[in-house]
Amino acid sequence: MSSVESAQAVVVLTFDAEGDAGHVPEILETLRTEGVKAGFAVTGLWAEQYPDLVQAIAAEGHSLYNHSYDHPSFTGRHGSGAALSREERVAQLQRTEEIVMSLTGQSTRPYFRPPYGDFDNSVLCDIYTAGYSHLLLWDADTAGFKGTSVDEIVATALASARPGAIYVMHTISGSNDAAALPRIIQGLRSMGYQFAVLQ
Repeated sequence: MSSVESAQAVVVLTFDAEGDAGHVPEILETLRTEGVKAGFAVTGLWAEQYPDLVQAIAAEGHSLYNHSYDHPSFTGRHGSGAALSREERVAQLQRTEEIVMSLTGQSTRPYFRPPYGDFDNSVLCDIYTAGYSHLLLWDADTAGFKGTSVDEIVATALASARPGAIYVMHTISGSNDAAALPRIIQGLRSMGYQFAVLQ
């Protein structure tokens, strides 16, 4: 799913968390200040490295989604590896689920966000086997992870607004998404949008 069915002016904010600790504290502060709930797609490796951040995300009522254990392309389209086998895919999902559950008591099911957005029919079959009925994609990408400026991120986010849009942003230190977030939320609200979270 890259959007949600909605006739109302509602959007979904999601953040991919992998790599470094990044800007999670600032993002959580903005979401708290603005009274917005969001979703965080986390890798199991990231959760292991930053358990306090994962626990903070859960404690503040945000959703946690499975983003694999160490961010390989399940299809082999990105990176130097081949496509993962069914067993490798399921292991990636189960390992992350176990880590997140042990840290927060919160399941990542039923949402899986594929690394790089890479998937095919075999991936859909394999994630379903592991208990993930929803492939979580997006239709609004701020491209903050590319080092895009705050002004450009805000402009892209507001231009992408439509009922049911799912936004993807990134928590990594090289992204300006966190700095742009207050203006994104305020801009979307001024356009009449409210915020939903997938649970």
